[in-house]
Amino acid sequence: MRETESERLESFPDEGNRCRWGKVSLIVVSIVVFLSGCSPDIYQTRADTEAYATIFRKTPDVENVENVDVDLATPAPVDLSNLSLSSDGADYLGKVAKYESGAKVLQLDDALETGITYGREYLNEKERVFLSALDLTLARFRLSPIFFAEGGLDWASDSRTAQFRQGATDLVATNTFARTGSGGFNWLYRTGARVSADFTRDFLRFTTGNRSVNASDLAVSIVQPLLQGGGTTVTMEALTQEERNLLYDLRDFADFRRFFVVDIVSEYYEVLQAKDQVKNNYAAYSGFLKSVEREEGLAVEGLRTQTQLGRLRQAALQAESRWIDSVRRYQTRLDQLKITLGVPVEDKIILDDRELARLRIDDPDITREEAVKIALVTRPDLATTADRIEDAERQIKVAKNGLLPGLDVSMDYNPRSDPGDTTPGINWDRRRWETSLDLDLPLDRKAERNIYRASLIFLERAKRADELARDEARLDIYDGWRAIEQAKLNFKVAELQVEVANRRLEEQILLAELGRGDAQDLVDAQNDLLSAQNQRTSTVVSHTLARLRLWRDMGILYIREDGTWVKKLRNEPR
Repeated sequence: MRETESERLESFPDEGNRCRWGKVSLIVVSIVVFLSGCSPDIYQTRADTEAYATIFRKTPDVENVENVDVDLATPAPVDLSNLSLSSDGADYLGKVAKYESGAKVLQLDDALETGITYGREYLNEKERVFLSALDLTLARFRLSPIFFAEGGLDWASDSRTAQFRQGATDLVATNTFARTGSGGFNWLYRTGARVSADFTRDFLRFTTGNRSVNASDLAVSIVQPLLQGGGTTVTMEALTQEERNLLYDLRDFADFRRFFVVDIVSEYYEVLQAKDQVKNNYAAYSGFLKSVEREEGLAVEGLRTQTQLGRLRQAALQAESRWIDSVRRYQTRLDQLKITLGVPVEDKIILDDRELARLRIDDPDITREEAVKIALVTRPDLATTADRIEDAERQIKVAKNGLLPGLDVSMDYNPRSDPGDTTPGINWDRRRWETSLDLDLPLDRKAERNIYRASLIFLERAKRADELARDEARLDIYDGWRAIEQAKLNFKVAELQVEVANRRLEEQILLAELGRGDAQDLVDAQNDLLSAQNQRTSTVVSHTLARLRLWRDMGILYIREDGTWVKKLRNEPR
């Protein structure tokens, strides 16, 4: 005999329950879809907002860094369309002149702006500061209430222990629907207290017989360390160090900007210097060709020996080789500058030759001792080494705390629902209170002992590192000053060498035209003039860069948003 329709329906949820469960399922699925639907872009936006806010609160404490300097917005592709075009290339470049015809002319200011916009190394440094800010946001988050929520749904049908009902031909299964959920938070408070709360609710419905059971539970726990692990200094150490790390990274970035700009200026002038050497080598090569042509005419008339003529021909070939090599070096240096600036190597650019002509020998307007005093006050790396001594002293206090006994006081509060309750809710009279005091005697503190001893060593290291940094700062100023003085003297010598070499060459050419000159003297005069011309260009570039590096090492080279610089003296002892 088959079971009746009403008996059969008892084993399945009624239409109302189906509808209710369907709504519950829909809500749960909707929440899951919503949470999973938070695209990575949303997380990125939130991370950017929090990290930038963190950085912007620190930038006022660091000279030479503004908010715009740490913006990670992806720059547009390199666009040099606003630069002027070059005319026909210079003859002394040979075949390369065709390449430079119609190329973009990159002035020094344009190179600096391009470098801080597209330079890969510069972008890496900005990202390093941003990553430090992300670490700080995580350290702050760990000291705030951290909420959690989770849940689950379960449908089950169990006929393993079912029996045939009288008059029925089918087994009657036990069908259940279970819903679990929990939520709460964990909070590490600044005093070291650990607070946690967890509310759990389990709902079980037997669809056969239409019965349900609810169970709810609330657990609240507070643990406060009184000795080891307690106190604001210990608890806040990780956050304090992350705060200071971001400050240190911003200072490093300020220093990096100075070094980066000086490096770009150095590479820029090195390219112009290489091009000037090409011009000088070409002039020397052309001079030798004219001498060979003149000497060949004299040799025909019997006024020159083949040995003398061969000596000039050999010198001309050597000059041609030097010229060809200098063209290659010029092209290589130009391509290397493109890489530094983040410009595609295949882009056709040349530098403005007028930048080299603008260089002058200018002496610093302060004494060496004043420069040292300013550097010891303004350099951010020295401020960091001094602050690291404070870090080491603070970490000694934390290490001392680790040697204390463990003494924690804890309180637990746990109310729950009535057993077999069919309605959701907590019976606040059904609760459990507990207070405890836990003691951990310092019988095993070897690891903590070693940490404490190491912290004392780290303090001494920090002091020595600060002393070393200050001595190295003085050495930087002394070396920079010597470089300026040396370049100034070398420039005077090079000027005299050019003057003397010019007179010698004119004299040897005149003697050669009169048929009285010596080939070796002519070769020597031409080579000496070439060397003196290259030396003069090298010394004026060296003097300019030495002066710029001195400002950098003094900490007074301030970089603007577009990469240009200004020598800035403010609030420094004079």
